[in-house]
Amino acid sequence: MNLSLDTISLVLAGLLGAVVSGNNISACCGTIIGSGMVKRRSGILIAVAGYLLGLLIEGPKLFKVRQAFLPTETSSEIFSILLATLLIFIGGELTRVPLSLSKALTGTILGVSFAIGALQQTSYLVLILMFWVSAPIVATALGLFFVRLDDRYSPRNLWVKLSLLKAGLVVMAFLSAYVTGSNALGLIAGVPSNQPLIATVFVGLGSVLGASVLGRGALRRLTEGIYSLRYPNAFYSQLLGAGTVELANQLGVPVSTTETVSSGIIGSGLASKMRVMNSRNVFLIVASWVISPALGFLLGYGLTLMIG
Repeated sequence: MNLSLDTISLVLAGLLGAVVSGNNISACCGTIIGSGMVKRRSGILIAVAGYLLGLLIEGPKLFKVRQAFLPTETSSEIFSILLATLLIFIGGELTRVPLSLSKALTGTILGVSFAIGALQQTSYLVLILMFWVSAPIVATALGLFFVRLDDRYSPRNLWVKLSLLKAGLVVMAFLSAYVTGSNALGLIAGVPSNQPLIATVFVGLGSVLGASVLGRGALRRLTEGIYSLRYPNAFYSQLLGAGTVELANQLGVPVSTTETVSSGIIGSGLASKMRVMNSRNVFLIVASWVISPALGFLLGYGLTLMIG
């Protein structure tokens, strides 16, 4: 054990938790904030509560990713994984594009595993890749389906419908934050295998800081840059995102909340025939889903060879 390197890794885990929580504010509470239902401060409090509960209750389920691809890891390998992923997310903050933590960090773990010749769990890797490919496609299709179904069969009493949607959106915002805490933040906390409890504390503290300070740019891009969201669109995108990630949690599969919620928004927007979609922002977000794991793999592989 290298105490100085382990300490730096804990700090990196906390910083990564901060950047991740800031980016995922958009996926968790961007819909209720963007629609004007709650103030930004209230949305952040909902997100923080969900983050911490998800991390504590189900976060350890995502330790499986590191355990499968790096059953034994050194302090330098832990450092390489966290540093590479943090660098990718700093780039995401600078460009104000919601990046996929699940893909970036998993790609980094795979890069380190490949560099040391430990990459063997191919069946588990295939399962992860299947989720990555199918989740946005299914979420987009279901978003399209649910909004059209809502338009046809929803209550005709507008007041009743709005009241139900408002209550549902607050619940969905919390659940989206919960699954982000268990999936994304749990994935981070599982990297330092030699001190998981302390890492969980650092990641939790970082998520509180990140939600408060770093979320504004990602909120603006997801909620204003793609569509002006209607309540049904917001509700179904949250429902699809939270449901998909929670299913993945049970299998220990890292899946991006931002990706599934964004896909649901795109599908529901298409169903509503919205013409205000910003195609450039959609392209940037979709491109980031592909670039994130590739950058993670390359940086993880390169840093492992450099640090050795």
